[in-house]
Amino acid sequence: MELMQCLNKFAPAIQAVSAFFIALLTGAIVFLTCRYVRVSEALQKPCVAIQTEPRVSEDAITDGSGAQVSQQNDFVVIENIGTGPALKICYRFQETKAQPSSPTWHPKGFVDYIRSGQPWKIAVSRADLATRNCEFEASYESLSGKKHRTRVNIENRRITSFDFK
Repeated sequence: MELMQCLNKFAPAIQAVSAFFIALLTGAIVFLTCRYVRVSEALQKPCVAIQTEPRVSEDAITDGSGAQVSQQNDFVVIENIGTGPALKICYRFQETKAQPSSPTWHPKGFVDYIRSGQPWKIAVSRADLATRNCEFEASYESLSGKKHRTRVNIENRRITSFDFK
């Protein structure tokens, strides 16, 4: 009986100490869960980049002395080079240093989903990029809904800057 009386007497203190430890453990679980979410987001991060489609031998035109590669079927490709899928991809090209008298050139498009490592051919010819300086921008989301953006400047058919956020 003496033990029961002791427990009854100190019941509020025992409950307070127990509640403190439960709150401490709950805080530790929240902290570890947040770290896990950050790590899993880093492991599933998409990154959309631009490249040109590899040419195939059927596109070669021979003129007797050598072969010349046709650019008719040579398209621009966007590719997810990240580790996770890219969702809701909106892309656009904006011509920079355009001649005032020339018509504006700014193709744009949308792709629902590109998995990691997947290339996606878009309706922009490589020949269009050969004669223009432009900026390519793609905005997209990761699985967690976090928004990302890739911006690439192309001058004289060369990538001069690449920015990923």
